[in-house]
Amino acid sequence: IARPQFRELVEQTYFDPESNRRFRGNPFLVDSQLINLETRAEYYFGGPRKVSVAAFFKEIDRPIESFLTATEGGQIFNFANAPSARLYGAELDLAYNFDISGLGGTFFENKQILVLANYTFTKSRLSVGPQDIAPFPGNTQQLASFLFDDGAPMVGQSDHIANLSVGIEDTAKVQQATFLFNYASKRVTARGGPLPDVVEVPGLVVDFVARSEVRFGRQPLELSFEVRNIFGRDNFEFQELQGRRIDINTFRVGTAFSVGLKASF
Repeated sequence: IARPQFRELVEQTYFDPESNRRFRGNPFLVDSQLINLETRAEYYFGGPRKVSVAAFFKEIDRPIESFLTATEGGQIFNFANAPSARLYGAELDLAYNFDISGLGGTFFENKQILVLANYTFTKSRLSVGPQDIAPFPGNTQQLASFLFDDGAPMVGQSDHIANLSVGIEDTAKVQQATFLFNYASKRVTARGGPLPDVVEVPGLVVDFVARSEVRFGRQPLELSFEVRNIFGRDNFEFQELQGRRIDINTFRVGTAFSVGLKASF
């Protein structure tokens, strides 16, 4: 069972600074019921080396979906129960290390290259009948087909998600430097009702993180350094129809740098 969050039930407009959106809850939301099936095979090579393959299937009754409405003050994201949905897919997960301590020199002593990779393929589909109802404040008998399209993918679901981590680390002490690659294909962030759905294109984001233990006298410290969104991938969220596009939540993200120092007493 998946229960609606408190904010999804409150019939009041509020602003979420993290997503840069205005929301309004729906007190007529009900719990979603899920049938979740998964099978997984894993193989361990020894140490951190392993590979796993999984397949999954979900059947969801009354999933909660967000949809967009236009007001004089701008767009508001609302919530309603879609009639039903099905979701299936597969996942591949890999972890593998390469010992490079034999390259010589004190720097490579106890060093290894660690590769972590994950790929998930997912397909989802809403099922909407002509007589299905999606209650909403002001219209408790609203037809679900007014908000949801039969066969449309679920909100927030990318067909392809891939993550890759490639780093060098010390096996005897805290010392790591890692590049992170994260990719997600386009996904719907809100139903458009009679208008096109709101689509987000996350694309590829590359980060770099590093940390190392240092000493200040007898006090052990951990120094960290991060560069997030190295190539400055922006946020793209829009509605598009017949080559015409309206940006809903498109903005520049930029690159973030941070340095940290941690001490444990």
